Amino acid sequence: MAGASLTLKKLAERVLAGSGELPLALLLEHLVSVDRLRDLARKHGLSPKGGFRIDKAPAHVLAPLLAEQRESDRVDEVLALLVPEGRSEAKRMPKAPSTESAASPDAAAVLALREAEIVRLRDDLERARESAARAQKREGELTKRLEDGERDMVVLRQQVERSARRAEPDASPRDEGAALRRRVRELEDERDGLLAADEALRRQLAHNQSRLRGLEAEVEELREAVPKGRRKKKDPPPEPPPESRSFRLPWFLPSFYKSLEGKDRRAVERAFQAVLLFCTEGHSYPGLEVKQMGGQDTWSLRASLGLRVYFRPRGDGEIELLELADREEQHTTLRRLKDR
Repeated sequence: MAGASLTLKKLAERVLAGSGELPLALLLEHLVSVDRLRDLARKHGLSPKGGFRIDKAPAHVLAPLLAEQRESDRVDEVLALLVPEGRSEAKRMPKAPSTESAASPDAAAVLALREAEIVRLRDDLERARESAARAQKREGELTKRLEDGERDMVVLRQQVERSARRAEPDASPRDEGAALRRRVRELEDERDGLLAADEALRRQLAHNQSRLRGLEAEVEELREAVPKGRRKKKDPPPEPPPESRSFRLPWFLPSFYKSLEGKDRRAVERAFQAVLLFCTEGHSYPGLEVKQMGGQDTWSLRASLGLRVYFRPRGDGEIELLELADREEQHTTLRRLKDR
């Protein structure tokens, strides 16, 4: 009993230190016996990290391995490890009135941990919903831009055909036809880029919706695990905050223009389009994959599959554009930027 109280005390300290967050791996490590962890890992044929055998692997090695499972059946079995044996039978039997039915400190601590887990999952659920809404809005904008580009391409093709029929020996109509054909090719390239971005957004939206359904089911399952007398009433939904959008002012350094040398026109166009999207949409735009590089105040955003734009924030809504580089040369580029 003293060991269980000490374990629950440590878990409660982790909840308070992490603002209500408690990883599933930590719960499995401290609340589930190592034999049950080994049995479930052996059942699914999992291989512990660090060269351990399953029958010799400790709890702190098996717990993260089981917490990484994402299949619904395996997740149910992992969560079932947290429920004490015989709990389901106890739920079906009516509780007899007794003076010994008062909740023990250990049970109160477990309920507090589950309520904290529900709060964390509810926050994850809200963030997933917001991300799905942004992806749907962006998908609509890209669809409209794609339709506009296709209409412009049809008009330009008609102009090219008319100019070809009216072509004369002089150089002026030929130059106009060549310019129109070049514009058609540019619009076709832009259409291909919009189609690729639309496909990426559709995949992101499908992932967000799948994650949203999983979080909703997990929150509901945890709510059912908490006794009715301990459940918190649902707060009324807050009023949506007023939508505020700010433009980030870019400062292009000489090193950025120098990095454009040797790049083809299409790569430069995509880099400037990505910078414009970041300045208007911000960090949350899914296609840019904005992230901070480790160990320094340098950020990167995705211009295309193989190109990254590196920048630093200046404060007051301004950014410094440092360099455009290939994705494969990221380590070399970061070392060079760190020396500046």
